[in-house]
Amino acid sequence: MCRCYLSVPTKLWALICMLIAVSLGKAVVLSGFLTLLCFLQFIVQGKLKVLLSYGLFYVVLGILLYGIRYHGFHLAIFSEFYVLMFWNLSPIILISWDLITTSPGELSSFLSRIHTPTPIILGMLVTFRFLPTMKSELKTVSLSMKNRGLTALKNVLLHPVTTCEYVLIPFLFRILMIADQLSVSAVARGAESPGYRGSYYRRNIGILDFATAILWAISTVIYLKIGGIKV
Repeated sequence: MCRCYLSVPTKLWALICMLIAVSLGKAVVLSGFLTLLCFLQFIVQGKLKVLLSYGLFYVVLGILLYGIRYHGFHLAIFSEFYVLMFWNLSPIILISWDLITTSPGELSSFLSRIHTPTPIILGMLVTFRFLPTMKSELKTVSLSMKNRGLTALKNVLLHPVTTCEYVLIPFLFRILMIADQLSVSAVARGAESPGYRGSYYRRNIGILDFATAILWAISTVIYLKIGGIKV
């Protein structure tokens, strides 16, 4: 499948449109129309894994909402309000996920073009690169301890504190090393330089971006026109 990734301004505009639509729209059930447009945006970009996982969750929400609305179905675990809340907020959740999973290089390039202060850009880059790395390192340490039999179920139940120590101490050492490596990498790439910095990840706005932005604007107006605006 051909992947046509959208630019950061387009995704940001889509998020703004969704925030306006969900905040002002009265017809909560009709927000499914906006969610389908979000799914279409994921299809265009080839993000099928997220589409399938959230799509299954959304189908379950739709079934529960139908049962609650037309058959008086009541949930024993949590309130029906949360079903309606997730249904209504799904467009914002999807577009937000599409935005925050954009390449950190593209995000930093966009922030640099709008003259965002350097400390904010660096903080964003460190956050976006550090958290996935931390997850990967935790998985690696846990797997290493598991291969040595230190995190077996018997040890976890009989010696939980010791087992936690076996995983936590190597993990903390790895995190400190990674933090130092990120700092050195930032300095080597000229993070402290006061001059203008270019970017390999700069993406120009194309026809698909303009078409997507217009589609989101028109869809927001139609949604508010049909469903009505909260007074």
